[in-house]
Amino acid sequence: MATMDALETLKVRRMTPTQYVTVAVGLLLVVLDGYDIALTSFSSPYIAEGFDIAPTELGMVGSGALVGLFIGATMIAPLGDKIGRRTTAILGSVLATLGMFLSAGADTLSVLIAGRIVAGAGIGTLIAAIAIIFSELVSRKAYALVMALYAAGIPLGTFIGAQLVGPIVADHGWRIGFEIGAVVTALSIPLTLIFMPESLAYLAGSRRANALERFNKTLKKLRIEPVTELPVADNLTKVKYPIREVLKGRLLARTALAALAYFLFMLSFYFATNWAPKYLADVSGDPTSAPSLMSAFSVGGLVGVAVFAIVTARSNPRTLYVMTAAATLLASVGLIWYGHAATIQSHPYLIFGMASFFLAAGTAGFYAITPRLYPEKVRSTGYGVVIGVGRIGGIIAPTLGGWFFDAGTDPQTIFWLFGIPLVASTVTTLVLMTFRNDRSEVVVPPAREAVAA
Repeated sequence: MATMDALETLKVRRMTPTQYVTVAVGLLLVVLDGYDIALTSFSSPYIAEGFDIAPTELGMVGSGALVGLFIGATMIAPLGDKIGRRTTAILGSVLATLGMFLSAGADTLSVLIAGRIVAGAGIGTLIAAIAIIFSELVSRKAYALVMALYAAGIPLGTFIGAQLVGPIVADHGWRIGFEIGAVVTALSIPLTLIFMPESLAYLAGSRRANALERFNKTLKKLRIEPVTELPVADNLTKVKYPIREVLKGRLLARTALAALAYFLFMLSFYFATNWAPKYLADVSGDPTSAPSLMSAFSVGGLVGVAVFAIVTARSNPRTLYVMTAAATLLASVGLIWYGHAATIQSHPYLIFGMASFFLAAGTAGFYAITPRLYPEKVRSTGYGVVIGVGRIGGIIAPTLGGWFFDAGTDPQTIFWLFGIPLVASTVTTLVLMTFRNDRSEVVVPPAREAVAA
């Protein structure tokens, strides 16, 4: 088989058992992000009580994980272009495990924040590495569905945390939630080692001494005939400084617009997940309403990504951008509406679930769009930069929300203010559509094509 035919075969044929197992393991890892979001949210009343801290300080705990997510996405995940996607995913699992254990044993607020940063760095590395693995190992036909499932990992992890671990935290304290997370994350490490193959695109571009052997070994797992030489294409050619590539020329415009759109989206998303449960608990006087609200968030999110997957499964790239923008705009409506509904105790769970429906759909859209903005040789770096910069919005959101609440700002006004970034994200996404990269697969120059044939 011609070497370039091997990569094309992977994209156009039906998925193999190895690809399905890779997707399953990757989705398990992504669920950890959702669990981490839920854990911080429904544990917040108990953490505040245990450490006797004000809302602004509690916001710093929520921001700690997001600082780590920024570090993981922008500084560790780009290593995927240097050391491999699979190796980077394993590194992320190790960091997330260590951070969870450190958080569970924290006896001071500073140690807890440090633990959240380490865990966040691991999770930020994981979600970026898995997105790249999916973009390079999943067939074109299944890609939209798989990335929707990838986005569903957040509400699914939230649901598991709120339903199964939330009551345990209420009975046994907030530390046990982090202990459970640490054990589950630790178990994911051997699963990644055993069942997740390295990306063919990375192996082709690495040009290491054993690259051809590893390439053919992976091809065998994928039930594709071996090749006699590694593929050669501009998209695969390894570059010394990937960060320079994503910050110059036309790629710079894509990076700037995608990062801005995701930053604005995350600003509102993490305000909602960090402060909506605490706000309802304060209004109702019932701290157990926090995990219940996150359950509504997770259900709405799961339905949202399912609908998004169905609608976009066979859509062209332009439709994917339009649907992402529409979901983001409608999420702003849901968030603002919740600010009013929670105040008067009028169906707050239903309305927050509706907001989550569109937030999750928007998340699925960003996850599907972003990897395909970049050629394979800098895909980990480009994706990491966009997701990392976006997470700065998540870092700011919990503390900024706490500042508004501390200042005595009317709660309905606060939810209005955090609805505005979603509108701005909608506009930015539509502008990004004009800079999209539809040629996301390996491109073979004519001269190389003749050699490969």
